[in-house]
Amino acid sequence: MQQKTFYLSSTSNEHVKRWRRLGESTRAVKKFGTTLAEGLHLAQVICERGIAPRAVILSEACSRQARELALAAAGLEAQARIYELPAAVYDQVCPVENGTGIMIEVPAVLADRPMQPIAADALYLDGVQDAGNVGTLIRTAVAAGVRHIAASRDTAGFWTPKVLRAGMGAHFAARLYENVDVEDLRSMFAARRLGADARGGRDLFRTPGWEETATVWMMGAEGPGLSEKALAAADARFLIDIEHDCESLNVGAAAAVCLFEQRRRRLLASH
Repeated sequence: MQQKTFYLSSTSNEHVKRWRRLGESTRAVKKFGTTLAEGLHLAQVICERGIAPRAVILSEACSRQARELALAAAGLEAQARIYELPAAVYDQVCPVENGTGIMIEVPAVLADRPMQPIAADALYLDGVQDAGNVGTLIRTAVAAGVRHIAASRDTAGFWTPKVLRAGMGAHFAARLYENVDVEDLRSMFAARRLGADARGGRDLFRTPGWEETATVWMMGAEGPGLSEKALAAADARFLIDIEHDCESLNVGAAAAVCLFEQRRRRLLASH
């Protein structure tokens, strides 16, 4: 059956106003329980994973590929509609720069906390506020095989559109927990809490054995690093040995080093 497209041209339309709020406000994402996934790649991931959309939004200036993806995405949910907006209105609603002309409104799903500690690897974000960094950290964790990702109250919302865009689809393969105090990690994960700390600690590469049990790697914000509470909760702190000519690593790069060093060691041990 041919999917009908609804044309919306007014910025005062209730749908358009809701999408604008979703793009601008973390509170709106939490209130409506949905978010906006913008871009061809995210649309492809949503179609491949069978994520049921709430709505599909197109710019009238979008590409043929975007229209094909819109039809495929809308076909995943009987109640989903395709809405087409004038290019100028789409740009007002679009939550990211240089939009590709397709957005999909999808559920913003957070995982239920485990009833008892689980022996699983996790990543904990302690006050990471930059949306690009948070999305990169989710993507990096999933790439390294770490599916549980928790965040403190002052970390950027996992399901904000900019974080979702930076995650490049990794959100849909992860279990995400928000508003997690560092003290809660002990009751959620039966794992050692390891702090990445540029100020000092054991040498990540030269210290043996830390990868032999489940771990919760804790990463802090750019600049201040891990909070005092997180450092106090850590079972061990680790320092990435870098060249003296470089002061520090971006939090996304630091997480990649730690998580893939963990993955490397375990792969070697399994052979």
